[in-house]
Amino acid sequence: MEDQAPDRTHPTEAGPARDLAACPALRVMPGEAVRPSNGPTVFSVRADANAEAAVSDRADLGEARPDNHPAAPGGTADDAEEVSPVAAFIEALCRRMPAGYVYNERFNAIVDREGCPICGPLRVVSFPRRLDGSGYAAAVEFVARDGRLQKATIAQADLTRDAFLSRLIDLGLARYASAVFVAQYIMAWEGIAYSWRTDRSGWFQDPDGGLSFVRADGIVHHGHPHAAAPVVLTGFRPAGRQATGMLEGWQHEVATMAAGNHALIFAICAALGGPLLRLAGIETAGFNIFGPSATGKSLLLRLAISAAGDPASLSPWSAAETGLHRQSAEAQDGLLALDALPRDPGAKLLKAVLALGDDGGAGRVDASRDPDGSRRFRRIVLSTSELPISALLQRKKKSPPSALALRMIDIPATQGRHGLLDDLHGHPDGLRFARALEAAMRRHHGHLLPAFLDHLVANLEQVTTDLLEALPGLAEEFAAALPATFQDPASPGPTLHLVAERFALISQAGEMAIALGLLPWSPGTAREAAHHMLRLARHPDQGTDTGATFHVQSLRDYIHRNAERIIDLEPQGPTEARDDNLGWRDENHVYLRSDEARDAFDDPATLLESLSDCGVLKPGGEARSLQYKLPATKVSGRPRVYRIDRKMIEEDDR
Repeated sequence: MEDQAPDRTHPTEAGPARDLAACPALRVMPGEAVRPSNGPTVFSVRADANAEAAVSDRADLGEARPDNHPAAPGGTADDAEEVSPVAAFIEALCRRMPAGYVYNERFNAIVDREGCPICGPLRVVSFPRRLDGSGYAAAVEFVARDGRLQKATIAQADLTRDAFLSRLIDLGLARYASAVFVAQYIMAWEGIAYSWRTDRSGWFQDPDGGLSFVRADGIVHHGHPHAAAPVVLTGFRPAGRQATGMLEGWQHEVATMAAGNHALIFAICAALGGPLLRLAGIETAGFNIFGPSATGKSLLLRLAISAAGDPASLSPWSAAETGLHRQSAEAQDGLLALDALPRDPGAKLLKAVLALGDDGGAGRVDASRDPDGSRRFRRIVLSTSELPISALLQRKKKSPPSALALRMIDIPATQGRHGLLDDLHGHPDGLRFARALEAAMRRHHGHLLPAFLDHLVANLEQVTTDLLEALPGLAEEFAAALPATFQDPASPGPTLHLVAERFALISQAGEMAIALGLLPWSPGTAREAAHHMLRLARHPDQGTDTGATFHVQSLRDYIHRNAERIIDLEPQGPTEARDDNLGWRDENHVYLRSDEARDAFDDPATLLESLSDCGVLKPGGEARSLQYKLPATKVSGRPRVYRIDRKMIEEDDR
């Protein structure tokens, strides 16, 4: 009969239940395979050598033992060529386990003095607290049900409530008792070192002035490896598969495909710029890539994310409506990538957009970390939209604040031969290039930024000195290259030097990575890409160009490619409507069959609306329709078409 573990979840009103009869499955008996703590326990049970190393075939009650379980039945950790992380964890657990508890190897569970199960293997690593002496917490590590190691940080105040256990269970902790018993076990740990608590990622300065960099997944790059106290990030999201493949694979398969494409190079460099913001004294530096769909905007964002994590984690702008505070805390001194800002954002999303100009957040606030919601953030923002942010605000009858214009710089996506792309590296079209690059990013991601941070924290003083010496000259160089609209002193908008400084920072981050051998490009590549993007930057007063230029060109190309299937209308009498015709033309207009025209474009609704806004498309006057019904005197059958102003289409051809 298979052993069953009781689930002791209901303590009595008088206190925790102590019914030994309820715990027969795990009640410790003489000879039971247990691992006691170093301190005295009530069991006085000493297992023999085999029992000391034995581990059940089941990693958890009723579950199969994972491959990376500490040891196989009858074996010892010393038998293995290499001690697994889980085996090392179990050893550390048993060395420091509080008195009154043992690790039962047979069931892979912590049991109390009465032999009743509490939870799966869990140990307290440290007790974090904030620099001001508040916010005491418990940093714990445990073996999840699937055998992997997980970490979590729990505010000690939350140990009086049941919610903390729900989070641990969600991360895979096996639970056999109610929250009160798990909390008692956690707080029973003694002699555990204190650590420093931080509530957001990015740079952390300890009381002695030492700087460490805390990544959003909780991993810390220590500026001083022998610091007196470690740093713990509260509320971080487990790393999961933040890194896969290898750095060399990412360099060979991903970074090399970005070569020859200024926008892609710029995106990778921007992903490295976040840690330099504090050193340079810059707050938010944001770049909004605007234009129609199918130009590579989302690809650019996923490429930037691949430098630090999984490109599939790209968030839409809609998530910022309620989550910009959380997203900004996770992106502190790092990258915040937001995709697809809609043409007509609601009030909450518009508030989030405007918050970027104040280095702030929007949406729900974690009161334990930011009581009044006033915290300010440093971050690199990469954003995409159909319209420039300045034009979007103008549609909402709002003038773009100068602070926002400085922190969110609009750059058109219609800059290359294939949208954002110029060099397809042998692929026949942009779509197949994008698919190949996406596949490469899935194989290799999450390695570039950690390697960059390792160098940064190890050489922080020299890096800071070099950055502060180089940045002023670079900013002057970039300011001189700004488009003419930025250089008009009478034109309202952001300060030229501050705009240029943000591009210079991205350039410097990329050139540093090239010099370190982390990016497989020749020196000057990042600088050239930043210059290219700077020359395309749009002043807020240019925001009325909503991407119509690209749409007009797309329509013009479609008409030229299919010129033989667009026939001249007969000057006398109706022209016959043949199935192989894509449309007709006369002296003033081109008439395109509706169905065929819509099928020819990736986002026909946006294109047609844009063409209508700029006057190229001439609707027929029907309510809620952009189509025109040809009169019978022109084409038999009166087909519905899109009527195009021929002179406006042909103007730029001359």
